[in-house]
Amino acid sequence: MNNFSEKIISWYEINGRKNLPWQKKDPYKVWISEIMLQQTQVTTVIPYFNKFISEYPTIKTLASTSLDEVLSMWSGLGYYTRARNIHKTAKILKKDFDCKLPNEIEALMSLPGIGFSTAGAILSLGFEQSGVILDGNVKRVLLRISGNKSPMNKYKTEKSLKEFANILLPDSKHKEYSQGLMDLGAIICKPNNPNCSKCPVDEDCAANQKEIQDEIPTKIAKKEKIEKKIDWLLIKTKNKVLLKRNKEKGIWQNLWVLPEKDFFSTKKISKILPVEEDFSSFEHHLSHKKLLISVKVLTIKNKDRLSIDRRIFNWVNISDSVNMGIPKPVKDILKKYD
Repeated sequence: MNNFSEKIISWYEINGRKNLPWQKKDPYKVWISEIMLQQTQVTTVIPYFNKFISEYPTIKTLASTSLDEVLSMWSGLGYYTRARNIHKTAKILKKDFDCKLPNEIEALMSLPGIGFSTAGAILSLGFEQSGVILDGNVKRVLLRISGNKSPMNKYKTEKSLKEFANILLPDSKHKEYSQGLMDLGAIICKPNNPNCSKCPVDEDCAANQKEIQDEIPTKIAKKEKIEKKIDWLLIKTKNKVLLKRNKEKGIWQNLWVLPEKDFFSTKKISKILPVEEDFSSFEHHLSHKKLLISVKVLTIKNKDRLSIDRRIFNWVNISDSVNMGIPKPVKDILKKYD
């Protein structure tokens, strides 16, 4: 295995992806892209990344903006904890690191939202130093190379992969090696029907030699998603809707959502004499939950007749809502009335 990294680097130089917008010697861009790429595909991330970097080209500009603005830029990308952690980290980098990312793994991992693999990506891709990346593509490659049938999402497997990945690290060309390993998983060593005949390390691959590629990787079966019922009110005038700041902890914390059906009493609503419309229910899937969402649409002629707490609620032009931090199901509902 001593020439494993050489084969990966040689393959990358001919076949690897070199046109991704974050492929610069810029730790900041690597950091933002790596956070966005967690649980999200490259094609989805690219437009979000370009827009984000255009708005916040440096750590200093990002640290100077509000969380609301960051959440607005993130709206629709999902997993909003990532955006909150990016904002927290930018503030810390401005205060303690002179608006620069540190180039030591311990310091990187002390920052919100940066774990072992993200730190390894920043080191190898941003600083061109030695660092281990263990995203899904790399894990799959390493598990097949070693013939390891242990479940990918098991702690012991993760620990053994870190040790194995460290052994394989090259002495130089850290960026090319890390990017090559990720690209190999994305292009050749795919989850299903890997193209082993085009793989530069097929002779080193235990799974290929034993013809068990389709058996690796394995995963511990996920628990069935918890169902949660949400009943929203879409209260609107001719061109405005009523949105509520979500103060509850969770994935949508600090985002703008619709008020829940039981928040206003039926008596209070009936006094305003709203016009009701039907809106069909729908499902929205999160990584761990299935949301069963129903919406009751109410049209109010005079919004000032509805007494609201301005600290929590806000009447917003539907066209302006695109500039706010709004989760995807709410965004989809508002599109219907834009």
